[in-house]
Amino acid sequence: MARGLADFDPAALHDARRAHTDQGGHPHPLSAARLGELVGATKAQILAYEHGHRTPDPARIRLLAKHLRIRPIDLMKRDNWHTWNLADWRRASGRTAQELCAELHISPKSYRRLEQQGIVPARRPRFLDDVVAALGIHPSLLDSAMDNIPAVAARRQETESIIERLATTYVSRPGHWKGPSPDDPGVLRLSHLYGRPAQRIRRILTKVLAELRLTTARRERERVIADFDPEPTRQLKAEQAAERWEAVYHAELARIPGLLEGFHRSAQPSDTWHVLVALHEVEPRAGASWVPAPLVARPETLQHLPPSMVAQRTFGDLQAIHLTPTGIRHVTNYQEFYAALYPGLRRPRQRTTRRGEASTWSPALFGIPATQERFTVPPHVLERLVLRSNGAGPWDLWLSPTIRLTISAGAGRPTAIAYDDIHPADQPWPPPLDPVTMALRQASTRPAGSTQAPT
Repeated sequence: MARGLADFDPAALHDARRAHTDQGGHPHPLSAARLGELVGATKAQILAYEHGHRTPDPARIRLLAKHLRIRPIDLMKRDNWHTWNLADWRRASGRTAQELCAELHISPKSYRRLEQQGIVPARRPRFLDDVVAALGIHPSLLDSAMDNIPAVAARRQETESIIERLATTYVSRPGHWKGPSPDDPGVLRLSHLYGRPAQRIRRILTKVLAELRLTTARRERERVIADFDPEPTRQLKAEQAAERWEAVYHAELARIPGLLEGFHRSAQPSDTWHVLVALHEVEPRAGASWVPAPLVARPETLQHLPPSMVAQRTFGDLQAIHLTPTGIRHVTNYQEFYAALYPGLRRPRQRTTRRGEASTWSPALFGIPATQERFTVPPHVLERLVLRSNGAGPWDLWLSPTIRLTISAGAGRPTAIAYDDIHPADQPWPPPLDPVTMALRQASTRPAGSTQAPT
């Protein structure tokens, strides 16, 4: 018997039947006979379920949960949840593989790869969020379930040995750094294991192994000082530093297999990564402030943002977004992988500035009527306005049909003020271009020295 069904909890069914309420929320316990009628079973079958003599199949579990107004997984024992894999959760949710394929809009072949090998469809950025919604579980439980798939555990172990061999072969190789060979057996094997193109795997490995190469160079430099410096004190410090770099090397090497697994489970396309970076630059703390969605994402991109990484909310007719804790971890953990895959895209920047370096723009904060929430203009938007127009503004950006944002960036801190306004009737909504481009075009046609008065 499958484990998701073996963990059926007879007591949970009995308690749910006795605690049943009607549509008005009033107590209305069901008899075993009545519950049997509702789910197409006999009284004897229901009592057999409750006494642990029989176990309902997935379809029957879903019917029981439906009529008891609970989730299917509420009829399962929780003691072993941490050991369940994806197939266990599917069965416990009362679904067959065929039903889940139809709900997720994927082929049976793609679903088998997911359930048996933990390979996520490549062009579905929200796919894991869709699985979470279909199964009715928390995202962390889905992560754990995928880690518990036997093929995933075997892949993780094999990846560790492959990465160690690649590091031994390429990291210390003298000459110009080129990364692993495209036809290296390890690269090809990882491509097969993760179901991704070999060139993609190679680009990621070239990036992460280059970091190990840099760590190795630092370690070897300290070893030279430890071996040949005439000053004993410097020799001792260098020897200690070499040991630290050695520890860093092994720690980073050990992280790579897990990062590869997590990245290919949750990797996002370039347009989504652009949005994640923009939100991370605003304030790298989950929910610190909202960013008007039109400033960082096209409407078609918003539809594909994974809810586990980006929270979305509407304030009147203004759509706003910010990173979730999962989104912050994703940016932090995988920024080097994205740098390898999308070298032309902007990378996350640190908010701190080193001594002697020019400071980047700080986010501009503002509020809108009828809410106490804080909103932010990302730094790259301010930079784009200033650099493209070679001026200090002001610029008028339409965030919605009724909200106009005026931004100024003089010698001091940039400022942003939102006004209630009505978008001109002779101009289409939504505009054909993003708000920043529209503001730059309007500013270029404005007579010198003129400004638009606030409404």
